[in-house]
Amino acid sequence: MKTMPILIIALMFTVSCYQGVNYDEQGTATGNVDDQQGTTVDLNDEQGAVDKDGFVKDAQGSSGKRKWTFIIYMAADNDLESAAIADFNELEAVNYGAAPISILVLLDRHKDYDMTNGNWSDTRLFEIKPDPNGLNPAFCSSRIDCPELGLSKDSETELNTANPMVLSGLIDFAKRVYPAERYALFIWGHGTGWRGGFNNYNLPEPAKAVAFDDADDNYMSLPSFGRAVDGKGLSVIAFDTCFGALLEVAYQIRNDAELFVGSEGEIMSTGWNYTALFTEFLSKDNFTISDLGNAIQNQFSSQYASRSNATISQIQLHQVNKLFISFNDFSGVVAKAIATEEAKNAVLNQILYHVDRYFFASFPSDMYIDIFDFSKKISAIRGNITSNTIQQNAISDAASKLEEALDLAVPSSWAKNGTAKKIGVHVIPLQGIAVPAASHELAYVRDSMSPDKSAFVEDSEHWAPNYTPKSDSLLDKLFYWNYTR
Repeated sequence: MKTMPILIIALMFTVSCYQGVNYDEQGTATGNVDDQQGTTVDLNDEQGAVDKDGFVKDAQGSSGKRKWTFIIYMAADNDLESAAIADFNELEAVNYGAAPISILVLLDRHKDYDMTNGNWSDTRLFEIKPDPNGLNPAFCSSRIDCPELGLSKDSETELNTANPMVLSGLIDFAKRVYPAERYALFIWGHGTGWRGGFNNYNLPEPAKAVAFDDADDNYMSLPSFGRAVDGKGLSVIAFDTCFGALLEVAYQIRNDAELFVGSEGEIMSTGWNYTALFTEFLSKDNFTISDLGNAIQNQFSSQYASRSNATISQIQLHQVNKLFISFNDFSGVVAKAIATEEAKNAVLNQILYHVDRYFFASFPSDMYIDIFDFSKKISAIRGNITSNTIQQNAISDAASKLEEALDLAVPSSWAKNGTAKKIGVHVIPLQGIAVPAASHELAYVRDSMSPDKSAFVEDSEHWAPNYTPKSDSLLDKLFYWNYTR
């Protein structure tokens, strides 16, 4: 199952950031200097060299003002190693020409799943170069040093890619050595949604996670990921993982980028088609954020055209707070209207059998539902929830406001079933098809002592369950409320 992220990063950063820079006769910055943050920068290094006019040179030999720096965070120290190698090859198969972009790939490999390209199993950083032979299994890109991570192109170093400090350091390195107008972060690999009881890694209390690292038996929780990207000045964050396009994820990173791209449900281990993605993106004139989002969505819809339940969404992060408020309000209105076991069962029946829902084919698995489809179907049965016309009208009004918020937050998405405004939310782990678990994990319970609670759970008054059930929480009313009291 594909679930790990890939990084792309872009931010305005020119030579004016350096103090006491010297220039040679060609106008190229030289020497070791300290930037404004006190970091020593070797400007003699050919890669990412910055001249006095803010021009840069990358490993492809391109010289010009860099529009984008892409960082692909390939956490493949697990059973996705072969898929990572294939996607790396797809990146090298692109004809980049003189495009003003750079693509960095941090690749962490496993010792067992793929024997190609020297069968190394440590962690290495590459700058992608086009392969003159097109798509083929052999790497041609250059290894590069990364002092922030202690990586040398001439030595072997094993990093724990589940450690958020590794991700944070990589972003810092990209901004320092590959300054650009915009940065995009792609997270590539396993993504579990809310892990429920699905714990193949013998980990402690399971939680929403990405970047699984077998060598360290570890993962990066959603709050940890949020801390790693906080304040980094990213333009795009994209998850080439399962269960990425969730309100929980978008809310965690709502202030950390302009656009978030991901899928509601499960995707294949092969992930995205990177040759098609970057070929389309590079065909555009202005290399805008919208161009990148559309390129991701278009390659995905083509690649997954025959796969049921496939979705991809472009989420405007500056609209996510409004979406969160509207969803929270809708959940509260429905929760307050449920006063009987019969009303509870009417809502639960829609969730378990009729609303668009996403989960792994094997159990136990977490279940996610599509928010737009959920609101439409619950509004349609409001007469079965309550006979009170005031409450019925409140449900209908809240559903309409939620749809308006979805229009703004998810203006573009694709789904195999033809539906739109695709963004999901976690409901509960499943023990089988339509068989809910006995309880939620503590990381998804408000007021619990779990250290892995996300910002969504902390702030959700009317959706997430509470350590002590409350009458205005929808999940409390559906799974923990005593209607005989």
